[in-house]
Amino acid sequence: MRKTLVTFVLVLAGIISVIAQHPARTSFLIPRAGVNDGSVRPDPNVSVQCIEHPAQTSTGLQRTKDSLAAIYRNRRTPASRESGQPHVAALPSPVVGTTFAGNGFNNGTPTDNEVAIGNNGQLISVQNSTVFRYNTTNSTNLGLQSLTTFFTGLGVTAGKYDPKVLYDPQANRFIVVCLAGYTSGNSHILVGFSNSDSINGTWHLYELPGNPFNDTLWTDYPMISVNNNELFITVNLLHDNQPWQTGFVESIVWQVNKWDGYSGDSIRTELHSGINTNGRPVRNLCPVEAGGLPTASPGMYFVSDRNLDASNDTIFLVYISDTANSPTQTVTVSMLESNISYWAPIPADQPGTGGSLQTNDARILGAFLENNMIQFVCASLDTSTGNDGIYHGIILNPASSPTLTCYLYSDSLLDYGYPNIAWCGYNGTDNTAMIMFLHSDSTVFPGHSVILTDAAGDLSPRVQVKAGLGYVSIIAGDERWGDYTGIQRKYDAGGTCWVNGYYGLTNHFHATWVSEVGRSADVGMVEHDSDAVHSVYPNPFDNNINILFSIPVHRHIRFAVYDMQGRLCEVLMEDEFKAGKSILSFSTDGLPPGAYMIRGEVSDGSVLFTEKVIAQ
Repeated sequence: MRKTLVTFVLVLAGIISVIAQHPARTSFLIPRAGVNDGSVRPDPNVSVQCIEHPAQTSTGLQRTKDSLAAIYRNRRTPASRESGQPHVAALPSPVVGTTFAGNGFNNGTPTDNEVAIGNNGQLISVQNSTVFRYNTTNSTNLGLQSLTTFFTGLGVTAGKYDPKVLYDPQANRFIVVCLAGYTSGNSHILVGFSNSDSINGTWHLYELPGNPFNDTLWTDYPMISVNNNELFITVNLLHDNQPWQTGFVESIVWQVNKWDGYSGDSIRTELHSGINTNGRPVRNLCPVEAGGLPTASPGMYFVSDRNLDASNDTIFLVYISDTANSPTQTVTVSMLESNISYWAPIPADQPGTGGSLQTNDARILGAFLENNMIQFVCASLDTSTGNDGIYHGIILNPASSPTLTCYLYSDSLLDYGYPNIAWCGYNGTDNTAMIMFLHSDSTVFPGHSVILTDAAGDLSPRVQVKAGLGYVSIIAGDERWGDYTGIQRKYDAGGTCWVNGYYGLTNHFHATWVSEVGRSADVGMVEHDSDAVHSVYPNPFDNNINILFSIPVHRHIRFAVYDMQGRLCEVLMEDEFKAGKSILSFSTDGLPPGAYMIRGEVSDGSVLFTEKVIAQ
């Protein structure tokens, strides 16, 4: 894997432009419009093969991408392939743990994957037309529903697409969002809030207007995130009957009180429009998710770029400063300049006769904030290899005097596409992130992979999570490969993420695969030793706690306490223990009240046990 590094420190005197914005603000009170009781009922699973909304036509961007491909695409020879994968292996390889088939092909393309997993192990994988539910703790399929059935309580008959899902670790709840309708006359944003941490429990359903200004515009391409109190939904407004590339008018932000949604009340919302720089709209606003728990700050960051340009070096940092309808709320746009450019990604190769794989554009596809640092990713052509790679940006000190550092990761043997990113660090000094992305090549079927990065340019080797089983051939011409992929940190297991992504099938369709992936110390190990017996008591506890455990053979064991974000709080003891029963007791005076995970970790990399405990 090739790494290109450019660091560019911006100062306020002319290099970074901070522009005070005064966009329009419109308030809405949206009543609950329906309920999903969580039951898995017979599902007609009706679908229409949605190739594009609206149909793709020849555009200036497409012609530019074709020109870039003609100039930079290196047709590799067998001799060049024998040189192997170039990479920087400064970090250990991530490890794939639990892995299973997710949403199957349902006559739609692309897959549009997103994933969310709760602390209870319940997981939701969404695809362009389906919602798949699974309990990872006991490997139980909890049911597959179409988006139509999931949101049937709303009575919206328009076609459903572009699903997004997240798990809110602060509220211990889930949120599902999708769009319905492709014209100004029937465009809707559908939102479901879970009433509990059970994905098969009750969901409160809401319908936001996809044409909020009652004109000739409709809503496309949502992205979502939460902070301490609110849900943020960004979407694009498009003209009727025009391609998304040329029909774009502006990106807008819905700011929604999430607690209203979790309780089933009417939701208080505010809509932000008119977010521009120098009269030009900032396009495809990507919300910056919290790396760990949502912050107490009432604000939200967004990042964007000039995604339709052949090449550019500008990154936009947008900040909404306060809660919805606050009289002191402001919106600012900071323009950060880098001297490493991102480029429009060119169509990716695949074997067989299915055609090339579409790469859309260079829009930012994922971002998080942790340790006073925003990390984000998008796809970009690497002109030195002629292959599509991953553009990785780091913004330090986003609240004051932000600085921008950019890297470009690519591979001379593979095209990378549709990256996403999540924090998988352990504590406030660990900036390790996991980047998940699709891969393909003229001799490699479409699948997906992960790498680790430390935000300082060091990488792990690429680890293939799911290999493609065949080339994809669904539509005439280039195949749809995106539009996005899913990754989420497992908030109660430090260093671990769950991903879902696209892979080709032997019948030349595509499907979704779901996997647990972590740093080498966290997954790929025995979660519970079948020969070990343990109990932790009392639980909840006040001052002291006891761990009774029994092991069949002599072992070296470390007992450690982690917070619910996976950060190490304290190592209780690390020692050699004889076979048989033992009791470890310790005082908890140094632990503030709250929830923690106690873990017995064996020196061979396995886990003796993991137990959630409550300090009172």
